[in-house]
Amino acid sequence: MSKRSSILSIVILLSLCVLFISGCTLKIPELFPKEVPISNLPAKAIFIDKDAIYNQTVAMIESAQTSIYVEQAVFDDPNLIQLLISKSRSGVDVRVLLDQWQKANRITLDQLKSQNVSVQFYPAQKGQINHTKYLIIDQKRALIYGPPWTEEGFKAHDIAVELSGKSAWKAASLFSKDWAFTTTFPLDVEKTSTLPEDNIILATNANVRQQLIDRISTSTKSIWIANSEITEPDLIQALIEAAEKGCDVRLILDQSATTKTPVTLEKLSTNGVHIRFYPSQPPLGLNLAIFDNSSFLLSSSGWTRYSFVANHEFSITVPSPKASSRLVEMYTQDWEKSTE
Repeated sequence: MSKRSSILSIVILLSLCVLFISGCTLKIPELFPKEVPISNLPAKAIFIDKDAIYNQTVAMIESAQTSIYVEQAVFDDPNLIQLLISKSRSGVDVRVLLDQWQKANRITLDQLKSQNVSVQFYPAQKGQINHTKYLIIDQKRALIYGPPWTEEGFKAHDIAVELSGKSAWKAASLFSKDWAFTTTFPLDVEKTSTLPEDNIILATNANVRQQLIDRISTSTKSIWIANSEITEPDLIQALIEAAEKGCDVRLILDQSATTKTPVTLEKLSTNGVHIRFYPSQPPLGLNLAIFDNSSFLLSSSGWTRYSFVANHEFSITVPSPKASSRLVEMYTQDWEKSTE
């Protein structure tokens, strides 16, 4: 054995001894990080604001051949109600799940039931809100929403994301679980799918929070967030730690946050997080995070502990540089029009 090899062996042995004595563990994944799969979701799958979102919603419903699954927090748009009734009459299997605590949904439920459309209230416990918002067509395409299907919802500054790969089938499977939870009768959704893998992660409830924690902690350059409300303590701490290690952490918040959560805002701003407030018109509807300009997460509501623990929430995590680039462009414009 050469002298150089002997020295290297001694160094490795001593390092292992130090780890053993100190009680530390050697984490192989940290030495050899796992490559994150990339999604092929294109920029054109992002729909921004009222006209684009609404027109795509109508187009997708009209294109349905076999099934339409809708889950919405609030739904009272008269045109979309009539469109679902028309598709149901044509023989398409239309299923609708609504949050039971919203007054507007009671009127919508009565309208749809009177026309023999299968509609149910999601069986939430008192105090639990179903914030899930998506449309699934033929178990092959899905539109994931920031806004609810209401006049006020569509007026807000928000986005929708169209899925056409395996994640659309996964969304149909999640809807089937919610439907079975409501009616005890699962839908006929295939156990496997031939749709192409798109590497998009769907999460519900507490798993939404975990997705956020994971993405924040692994970001190395930037974390840009637009959100109605952020108060969840672990997320606040994760953002502060990201800023401390050099990430460009930005928050665009609703104007109401200045009076609702002043202590949280002070804690974030004094620890290196840059905060601006979106103009009141149009209202901010986004619940979005962009990580390292290459991936993003869209969730169904604000990031509070109550949302993750009590409510029925939903998110998609999309590691697509192409789709993210469109959102980066939007966020840059929003940042410029927002104020400190």
